[in-house]
Amino acid sequence: MRVSNNQIYHTFLKYDKTRQANIARYTNQIASGKRILNPSDDIVAVAKSLKVKETANEIDGYLRNITTVENHQIAAQTSLTNIYDAAQDARAEIVRLLNHGVLDQEDAEIVDDYLQGLKNYIIDQANTKIGDTYLFSGTKSDIRPFNLDGTYNGNETTQTVPVSKGYEVDSTFNGKEALGVDTQSGKIKVVEIIDRIHDKIQAGTLTGIDDSWLEEFDQGMEEISKHHSFIGSQQKNVEDFKLQHEMYKTVYNDMIAKFEDADVAEAVAKLEQSKVAYEASMAVFSQNKDLSLLKYFAA
Repeated sequence: MRVSNNQIYHTFLKYDKTRQANIARYTNQIASGKRILNPSDDIVAVAKSLKVKETANEIDGYLRNITTVENHQIAAQTSLTNIYDAAQDARAEIVRLLNHGVLDQEDAEIVDDYLQGLKNYIIDQANTKIGDTYLFSGTKSDIRPFNLDGTYNGNETTQTVPVSKGYEVDSTFNGKEALGVDTQSGKIKVVEIIDRIHDKIQAGTLTGIDDSWLEEFDQGMEEISKHHSFIGSQQKNVEDFKLQHEMYKTVYNDMIAKFEDADVAEAVAKLEQSKVAYEASMAVFSQNKDLSLLKYFAA
C-alpha cells in the first residue's frame, strides 16, 4: 500500500515533537537538578513529596520554637545562677552578723550598704529580658516583673510553646516560684530578709536578728535553686527533641530529594539518546522520497 507524503509528514511531526519535548525536559532537568518540573511529570511522586514537605515544615516550626526557648532558658539559667551566687554572698554576711555582730554603727552601715548592693543586683537580675520579653513575669511578659523593693508584678501562668507533637515547654517563667517570693510581703524572700536587716541597722540595733531569719533566707535560696534545676531539666528535654528533629529533617530532606531531584548522569545519557534519535529522524525524513516542507505544502 502506498504511503502518501501527507501521512509521512504528519508521522514525522508527531515524533519530532516528542523528541524535542524530551530534549527540552532532560536539558531542564540537568540545569535545575530537578526530575519533576511540572506536577504532571509524576503525580504520585509529587503527592508523596508534598506530604513529606508538610511534615518537614512542621519540624521547622518546632526547631524555630526550640531556638527561642533555648535562648530564654539560657538567659533564665544565667540570671538564677547570678541571683543564687549573690544570695550566697549575702548569706555569708548574715552569718557573720549572727556570729560576731558589728563593731559600731559605722561598721553596721558598711554591712548595710553591701547587702543593699546585693539586693539591687538580685532584683536587676530578676528583671532579665530578651528583646521586649521579661522572662520572669509569667504571661505578663511585657511588664517589669519586680519593683525596686522586690515585690512581684507578674502572674503565676507561664507562656508555653510546642517543641514537639504534644509537648510544650515554658518560654517565660513564673517569677513568684522561680525567685521564691514571700507570700506575706510579696517580695523575693531573700530580699525580704535583707530589708529586715536594713531596718534593724537603720534603727541602730541588731536585736531580733536570729537563726530563724537565716532559715527563712535559706528557704528562699532553696526555691531559687529548685527552679534553676527545673529549667535545667527542661533544657535537657528540649536538646533531646532538637537532636531528634534535626535527624528527622535530614531523613525527610533525603526523601524529598529522592522524589524530586534528577539523576544528572541519567538525564545526560537520556539527553544524548534523545539528540541522536532526533538527528536520525531528521536524516531519515529528509531522505525519504526526497520530501521537503516545500513539496508538502505544494501538494
